[in-house]
Formats: sequence, structure tokens, C-alpha cells
Amino acid sequence: MENIHPQYTFDNAGNPVGVFLPIDDWNAITEELHLDLPEWQKRLLDERVEAYRKNPEAMIDWDSFVAEELSDDE
Repeated sequence: MENIHPQYTFDNAGNPVGVFLPIDDWNAITEELHLDLPEWQKRLLDERVEAYRKNPEAMIDWDSFVAEELSDDE
């Protein structure tokens, strides 16, 4: 696991908001740590992917979500 290549995701203000790992890196980590998703989590992910496929217009990007949440707090 010594050669992990993370790629960082930033919002419009330059703040780090996420990390992307190439699939080979992820597979190496999960193999070493023996991580498997539980079945309930796999089903939930499948449901969310299907909901997105049926109605992608209902999704909003992260920056829009944060802006909406911040405006609700005011």
C-alpha cells in the first residue's frame, strides 16, 4: 500500500471536499484490510444508482447543495 495515488476534489472556493482513489489503489487497500460492503449497503447503493438513472435532473451538485443549505440557515 505504499504507492497510493489520491486525487483531491475542491469546491469553488478551493477547499478540499473529497478524495478520489484510482480503482487499483482502492482494491489494494480493501484487499489488505479485508473490507467488504455489507449486503444492506450494496442494496442501498444499487437503489441510489437506479434513482439517479431514472431521474438525473433531480440531483444537484455539491456547491449548489451547500449554497442552498447555507441560505436556509439565514
